[in-house]
Amino acid sequence: MSGFCRTGKWFGYEHHDIEPDIISMAKGITSGYIPLGGIMVSDKISDSVADRFLPLGLTYNPHAVACAAALAALNIYENERLNSNAEPMGFYTDACLKKLIDKYPSIGDWRNTGMLGCLELVKNRDTKESMASFNASPSEMSIINKVGSELRALGMFTYTRWNYTFVAPPLIANEEEIDEGMDIISKALLIADEYCY
Repeated sequence: MSGFCRTGKWFGYEHHDIEPDIISMAKGITSGYIPLGGIMVSDKISDSVADRFLPLGLTYNPHAVACAAALAALNIYENERLNSNAEPMGFYTDACLKKLIDKYPSIGDWRNTGMLGCLELVKNRDTKESMASFNASPSEMSIINKVGSELRALGMFTYTRWNYTFVAPPLIANEEEIDEGMDIISKALLIADEYCY
């Protein structure tokens, strides 16, 4: 989720002072058009298995059509410099969300890097009591389900689960489109605010 320009870099780890041994990837490599998965490993790991089989367990690998889709997507990411839009639009999204935090008490937290963010919805901002606990049963997720239904009814398709609402606009989004998304989120947050105390 944090790869392929979504955070403003090719991979999210590049924002931190780390060098991973293994990177797993899937959806972003083809921009989600066709299933493909893969991993990258460090030279140390690669060298250690150079003369033997490394069972990876990937079910979505080297299909010719999927690989062609990946090459096309990678060319677009690179040639259209989509990572260069993620950082400024991420800052713009942050600024917009900070205004919403002041207005909607159901926002307990907002985390974002580039164009990959997450709203954490709470019943009480002081105690951080969440709208639904992590790994909640479906019956415990009635509030977030209502928020998600409202988002979809208003035209925003995003991932909502437990007390999280993900904000991940298209990599080509502009300020006007971010504003449109913020308006939709604002309307859905009215539902969540009804459960705040």
